[in-house]
Amino acid sequence: MIRDQLKYGFILLLVTLFSLKFSALYAVYGVKPDLLLIFLIRRSLNDPQPQVAVLWGFFTGIIFDLIIGDVIGITSLSYSIVCFFTAFYKRTTSYLPSYKRTLVYVFGVFFSAVLINSVTMSGLPFYRNLVAFMIPCSAYTLMIALIIQTFKPTK
Repeated sequence: MIRDQLKYGFILLLVTLFSLKFSALYAVYGVKPDLLLIFLIRRSLNDPQPQVAVLWGFFTGIIFDLIIGDVIGITSLSYSIVCFFTAFYKRTTSYLPSYKRTLVYVFGVFFSAVLINSVTMSGLPFYRNLVAFMIPCSAYTLMIALIIQTFKPTK
């Protein structure tokens, strides 16, 4: 149990460092995917305890806010909400066929990315934010999630 938590913590640290240090390498016209969101959704789908998934989302958001110097709590609240609904979905639909689970995973990633982008970039006018940032970032995050889903499907 503790070994798995340490493993996920180390992977989370690597994903965070990669997304902060090397984001210029995979950014397209300033649009970057949210790799932490993909990691947390996959983590929430594999974790049998929803409260652990919510704590992972909360502490990931707090650490990310502290590192980038953003308002503390916005990203942690968004990640906690995403992890809660993902874990809740996992508990209620454990008997779905794999293609339906993949479809719900895709919708979850896209709508979670829209939620997080709308909360974290709320200083811009809404329509400009929607067209210039929210939809492209969410689509890019979805594309990366589909690539990961293709090579390593969720359980």
